[in-house]
Amino acid sequence: GSQPPYGQAVANIRLIGVMTAHLIHSIYDVLGLSHLDNFHFIGHSLGSHLGGYCGHALQRKFNLKLGRITGLDPAAPYFSKTVTLVRLDRSDAKYVDIIHSNAIPLYFSGFGMSEPIGHVDFYPNGGSTQPGCKKANSPTTGVSDDMYQSVIKYVGCNHERSYEYFTESIAPSCPFIAIQCESYDAFLAGNCTSCDNKHFCIPMGYHSHGIYKRLLGAGYVDSNSNVALYAMTGSSKPYCRVHYEVKLSVSNSTESRVHGPDVGRIAITLVDRNGNRSNSKMLDDEQKYYRPGDVETKMVAVKDTGFPPLSVIVEWKYESNLFNPITWRLLKSPSIYIDYLKLSSIEYNTDITVCPKMNKPVVANMPTMMKTKYCKLRK
Repeated sequence: GSQPPYGQAVANIRLIGVMTAHLIHSIYDVLGLSHLDNFHFIGHSLGSHLGGYCGHALQRKFNLKLGRITGLDPAAPYFSKTVTLVRLDRSDAKYVDIIHSNAIPLYFSGFGMSEPIGHVDFYPNGGSTQPGCKKANSPTTGVSDDMYQSVIKYVGCNHERSYEYFTESIAPSCPFIAIQCESYDAFLAGNCTSCDNKHFCIPMGYHSHGIYKRLLGAGYVDSNSNVALYAMTGSSKPYCRVHYEVKLSVSNSTESRVHGPDVGRIAITLVDRNGNRSNSKMLDDEQKYYRPGDVETKMVAVKDTGFPPLSVIVEWKYESNLFNPITWRLLKSPSIYIDYLKLSSIEYNTDITVCPKMNKPVVANMPTMMKTKYCKLRK
């Protein structure tokens, strides 16, 4: 089975993969099928590579090709950076999709593969660690008989999150869109925000195959190459989030320059046409130094309210630090003058620009509503 010792489990799945291929062929024979296009093999960790062995055996022994294999955080030890015969790859089925959720080195308590191995590889939150999963306190030391318990203790949350994402994707609370980009850092920087010929958008998980087939039929993708896509999720169920590129412009007005630079964090809450609010989302994890005229672009993900936003609630989070003079505020209140916020939605394909009323500053601990009409009043 798949229990420890790990090395034995790795060897076992080769035989089990062949046995599974024989089982599928028996079903094919009994039902008088003409193809295996409707067979979908879903495997997690070692099970991902088991699916690869099954798909390979079906082709070699019976000249049949599986319709789809989904690999959920395919195991890395003994498989990473190996030839395709040893691991799952896109030749094992007509469509191979991968969700990476724990793609960091084993020494740092990772267990999943980082390299793209399917037709489509999804990297939620970068594919290494997932929000809501506690960081491991102690790394594993290598592939050994007791590694199974170590993995369960330290990386179970990140490693298992892949199948939770896939399960939710069957009937998601929002589109679960992922977008093609050069890297996760480029995605976070807001370099990939529109679904077009340059950046494909494919829903992560169960419903990815249909969109991929459309892109393939239109000639936008090549079945012999890989498409890497990125998305952000929440830290708890439901995990699905909608993505917005947020462009923040700090005012360069006379009032803003007189006030001068300030240090803090900005949080936004989106409000739709029905007054429904998203969760509050920080633009940065740590305090940032904002100067008049600064422009910042970030990708954020929030809970879907069902409609695009019409207004935005902005909060200025200020934290004084005794050992950091930059954060001291003795003669003025901590605040920031924002010129405008521009939000571009990937899922809704809409843009809105909101401004503060009467160019007033956003004062610490005083939520400020920004609206589109306030921008028009300034013209």
